[in-house]
Amino acid sequence: MNVKHDKKDILEIGMRLFRLNGYHNTGTIEIIKEAGISRGSFYNFFVDKEDFGIQVLQHYTRGAIAYMETCLNKPSESPLKLILDMFTDFIDTYRAMNYKWGCLLAGFSLELSRVEPNFETHTHNEFELYVGCLEKAIIKAQKLGEVRMDREARELSIAIFSLYNGALLMMKAGMLDEPLEVFQKNVMNLLN
Repeated sequence: MNVKHDKKDILEIGMRLFRLNGYHNTGTIEIIKEAGISRGSFYNFFVDKEDFGIQVLQHYTRGAIAYMETCLNKPSESPLKLILDMFTDFIDTYRAMNYKWGCLLAGFSLELSRVEPNFETHTHNEFELYVGCLEKAIIKAQKLGEVRMDREARELSIAIFSLYNGALLMMKAGMLDEPLEVFQKNVMNLLN
């Protein structure tokens, strides 16, 4: 029987496993078993686990950026409201998953950036995509007078993602909602 495997499905499985368990706690054998593929099929798609991890990270980021752009580019709504609603949607997703999942990008940054040079480059580049996407929305909000003008949009975007990712790390470490609540209360303080 000739079974055709979909690379996207394998990336989705890797994304789920890495978000739940981390990179080092997820073995290639576990990925192969979960995907229902042979070792040879895995290596037809990916050079090694590192290549797989980088492709999973890029797949994750592309999906997140597409979602962010959808959330932030509704012309009939206030850009500030769109920003706040987007983060509420993100947080509601973590709550629905009972705080088991964290941000893959943040997790890889902590676990791999300083010990795996290829991941350091890729995590930095992926964070820049997030910052750039939010920065565009902040610029729109600034032009409408909804967001403070005494700070550059990039600075605000970095500050928001720093606060957000810190909240996610604390949430995952203790399975707590409080860091998410603190983020939601303080993101508005950053913007006004």
